[in-house]
Order: sequence, then structure tokens, then C-alpha cells
Amino acid sequence: MLVWKVNDLIFKIISVKPTKKNKSLFHVALENGKLYDIHQDHIFNFNIKHNTKIAESVIILASNETEKDQIKSKIILLLSYRSRSKKELKDYFLNKKYKISNILEVFEEMEDRAYLNDSDFAKMYATNLIKEKKLGKYLVEQKLAQHEIDRSIMDPIITQLYDKYPVDYLIDEIFKKKKWSKEFLLKNKIKIINHLKRKGYEWDDIKSIFDSK
Repeated sequence: MLVWKVNDLIFKIISVKPTKKNKSLFHVALENGKLYDIHQDHIFNFNIKHNTKIAESVIILASNETEKDQIKSKIILLLSYRSRSKKELKDYFLNKKYKISNILEVFEEMEDRAYLNDSDFAKMYATNLIKEKKLGKYLVEQKLAQHEIDRSIMDPIITQLYDKYPVDYLIDEIFKKKKWSKEFLLKNKIKIINHLKRKGYEWDDIKSIFDSK
């Protein structure tokens, strides 16, 4: 049962109309000119009816519950395509103008239920960066940091992956793709060196492969 506070602003509900795109979502208009989108379930739960009076705080609560439901559904849909970091999801919903308080509340709930897991995302993303794109450690760390992956999660994953796919192996694979030859002109060697640097490899690792060729 909802209890109105003494300082609640009370307004008359002047209309409750289903939206054109989604018949389960209703536009609720108050006499103060404000319009709220509220799901039909919360229309019923919060006893929202045309031509009755209601505390605006109750309408806001119903609106927030509707928005949180939308966030949950969208997260499940997005994760069905691929794993995503919390940072990526947060940016997505902020760009869609969802309230940060609702976003973070849903994140906390979905983390508790193991829907959101930055460790799983970091493993998937780092594996792709190292195994498929053959990037060096510096660049892999930078890309994971962009997703706000904590060092305590990132470091053991990166270490394990480079044990499985050693740097000298990765660089050698890049050499093969570039069809490396000892007869390469100096300018071609410089191009490969610069390419490896852009991929995040340190000079000592690059030099050691060059010396062995």
C-alpha cells in the first residue's frame, strides 16, 4: 500500500492513453502539464485512473519502475547478441536518455543474478584482441581500460592469454601475414616495425623476432 507524504504535490490525472507504438505503454498526463510513460502493469499496480487525483511522487515511482523494466529487457536482448561491459551498456542507456539512478539500480540487480559479469566480458574481448587481432599487451590493456575493467579482473586474464598465445608467436604470425623476407628493403622493414608498434608491441619483443629472422 502506497502512503502519500504530507508534502506530496497532488494533481488530477487528465488522461491515460495507450501509446501508438506500444499498446502496453500508456501516456499519463497530469493537470500540471507533465506527461509520463507508464506500463500497463504499473497503471494497475499504482491505481492510476483518469479523472482521479494522485501524488506526483507516485506517478514518478511508476514511471521509474516502467523505465527499469525497459532497461532490463533491453539488456537481455543486447546480451543475447554478444557479451558487453557495464561501461558499454551504461553509455548506451545514457545516450537513450534513461536516468542514471535507474540504470545503476538495474545493473546491481542483474549483477546479483549473474546476468552482468565484467570478468566474462573481459575474457571474451581480450581473447578476440589477442588471438584474432594479435594485439600487444599495451593496446589490449588500453582497450579493456576503455570499458572500465578493473585491473584485478584484467591482469590475470591477460597473463593467462599471453601464456596460451605467446608474444613471439603472435608477432611471427604477423610476419607471415606480411610475407616477411630477409630481402625486404629497409623501408619495408620500417613499415612492419611501425605496424607492430601500432598493434601495441614493445620494441624489445619486436627486435627479438627481427634478430631471429
